Amino acid sequence: MHMELSHRVRLSALAVTFLALTACGGGGDSGSAPAPAPPPAPASAAGYTVRVFNYTDANNYMLRFYYSSNVADASGMTTYYDQRVGRIGGVPTALSVLYDTALYATPTGWRTFNGTTANTQTAGSPYTTVFGGYTYDGTSTTTDVAGLSIASVVAQTQAIGVNTASTMLGVSSGALTGNMPSGAALRRATVTSTVTPVQYRVSEGSVPGVSTLAALVAAYPLPASPTAVNTASMARLHLPTGCTVNPCLAEALRVAFGPSSTASYYLCDYDASNGAMSNCAAAGSGTYALGVALDGVTPIMSFSGLPASTNVQTFTRVFVQRNGVIYYGWKDKIGLSTTTTRLNKIAFEAVASQLGITVPTIDATPSAYIGTWGAAYAGGDTGSCTPVSIDATGYILGSCTSTGLGGSFTLSGRVSSTGVASFTASGGSSSGASFSGSFTATSASGTWTQPSNSISGTWLATKL
Repeated sequence: MHMELSHRVRLSALAVTFLALTACGGGGDSGSAPAPAPPPAPASAAGYTVRVFNYTDANNYMLRFYYSSNVADASGMTTYYDQRVGRIGGVPTALSVLYDTALYATPTGWRTFNGTTANTQTAGSPYTTVFGGYTYDGTSTTTDVAGLSIASVVAQTQAIGVNTASTMLGVSSGALTGNMPSGAALRRATVTSTVTPVQYRVSEGSVPGVSTLAALVAAYPLPASPTAVNTASMARLHLPTGCTVNPCLAEALRVAFGPSSTASYYLCDYDASNGAMSNCAAAGSGTYALGVALDGVTPIMSFSGLPASTNVQTFTRVFVQRNGVIYYGWKDKIGLSTTTTRLNKIAFEAVASQLGITVPTIDATPSAYIGTWGAAYAGGDTGSCTPVSIDATGYILGSCTSTGLGGSFTLSGRVSSTGVASFTASGGSSSGASFSGSFTATSASGTWTQPSNSISGTWLATKL
């Protein structure tokens, strides 16, 4: 999942790295499929572990953490939520940047990854966790790090070799001082995927000129001389940085269709500087199969007999037919394993205090107001906010458009466990406006003021 100039250039790179690390798959021609994310760690009280913290400075960072009440149900299962917060240029990061836009197939329809989805994990180690459309088997250990230097503990989260990837990016462990407080702990988890969903992203485009899988087959018959025009994309084999020469030899995988469900595969050289593909050559043959996604409705096309060169891909192409469009979908390969070491809440708070980061506020149980809301406000200014998300910790985040002052802005704040809400506007003409009020299970209302323009008014929200 993949995502302006001084600090904006730097943040663009930060956002790309963060989204690549936190995505659950990859498709289109990007050829990207980040490793699956380890699940959270059970504990005796509500808390969280840090899945990834990507830091530039106190005004530019992204934090992804797994929050859980850690209260098991009758079967011993705990529930956890994938929560994300951040800032870009001091403004709270938008939902569209924090969370991947990928859609994944479920028995109840297509879903997106977000902070309102309840995920589950069995008790103990080894364990099984269900995260979105993924299932993982895993093992984990927890280490008490109270009294150890903060620098040495953060270094453990960054050690590549021990870990597949760092969970504390951009943090200079050597610059941290002091020791970890009582209750600080590290969780090291190794997980292996056993079930992966079919996914696609609208932003990664679709096959031009076709609206059905049958039309896709008809549009790309076996060519006399394969090119990037007469074959269909099966994604690149590596990210642009994954090849040492440009053009990258045999970088792009393509396909054309023959009789009796046969598929012929081709490899083309890829030039990352302009996206051009050349020197396409046959790379073997296999078969394609038509089926239906897990929702029981959506036609999909999958492939077998792929050439050995595709072993470097962590996913396989799946074409998805929805709403008269053929999307470049994918399915992550099963059996992929990752190991990460993550700070618990107390350990992260010790680090955050030295970096100037505001730590997440959590309650003993998930918010009663979790979900997606629509809102509108009136008075000295008018406008609407859709969507507004309330995650499991009660964090409010949304995008709003003013029809009075004009422009758009980000709305962020929190609703308490008793429904008392406070949030502010930033990043636009309405910046500095403050909102307060109260929530019920399905509706909310309150007042707002903007001292800089000496205006005020009321607001209403409804759960969608």
